[in-house]
Amino acid sequence: MEENNKRKTWWQKLDEPFRPKRMEMVVTVAIWVMIAAVAIPILHLGRRVFISDRFIVKGGSMYPTLMTGQAIMVRKYIMGPRIYTSFNFNKGEPLKCRRLPGFRKIRTGDIAVFNSPEGWNRQDRITFEINYVYAKRCLGAPGDTIGTKNSHYYSSGNQLTGIPEERENQLRLLPDSTLRKNWVLDAGYFAEEQQNWTIKDFGPIVVPTKGMTIVLDSINTAHYAKVIEYEVGVRPVWTDGRTLFNGRQVSQYSFRENYCFFVGDNLVDSRDCRYFGFVPEDFVVGIIKVPHDLERSLRQGFRSNKRKR
Repeated sequence: MEENNKRKTWWQKLDEPFRPKRMEMVVTVAIWVMIAAVAIPILHLGRRVFISDRFIVKGGSMYPTLMTGQAIMVRKYIMGPRIYTSFNFNKGEPLKCRRLPGFRKIRTGDIAVFNSPEGWNRQDRITFEINYVYAKRCLGAPGDTIGTKNSHYYSSGNQLTGIPEERENQLRLLPDSTLRKNWVLDAGYFAEEQQNWTIKDFGPIVVPTKGMTIVLDSINTAHYAKVIEYEVGVRPVWTDGRTLFNGRQVSQYSFRENYCFFVGDNLVDSRDCRYFGFVPEDFVVGIIKVPHDLERSLRQGFRSNKRKR
């Protein structure tokens, strides 16, 4: 009898504190599971908006640097993430956003993901479409003078443009008849220079930067008409030796925004700024991180190519 009482006393002493502790543990675990269920999606969304996002490469315009089907991480924090101030993304609606502070501006040689300025299939003007993006290399940052001569692409922003030497050589060796047959030879449609510029030889032309003022002569009016129309809603027209805005003569213009000029590393097979023109800096989603070994090999290739010349 005493042994049973001892056992009962031992069990009661063990069971009495155990049950509330076990219940408390279950409640605690349940609370943390609910917190995680709410926090993880928020953190994931926050990471995609403010830090980096994942994209899949489609097409071969960046070969051999990027391959079709390759997953890339776009780092938004470098330039600063875009925060939309308007969520009206209907056809023809302009991009309205604010870019948070970043670590630096885009540079020549950077590979970036950006919204195509040909959104909604409008080749005659700059338009924004939220999910219509390209991955290309920046040949010219705002204020840079860019162009190509004998298939060698250059930029005042950096001698090391990053475009692979083999792609420039391939373009140089291809006959114009082959390129013209594939409808890729003529460049400069955006600048009304398609009769004079080709993807082997075009420019020089300055990438517009905020505050830059140009004289609106016949050349500048043609080169920057799309950009000016994007900024003010009116396309300038050169007629009778003067530039007119809705019939009013204007002699010079100061740009209100920054722009970039992008090309694909696969120079003979890339739809890029050589055809559709400048990209507003606000259209840039972020900069892609290229593996160091690949970037190093591209830079070494450029140096060897420069020595040969």
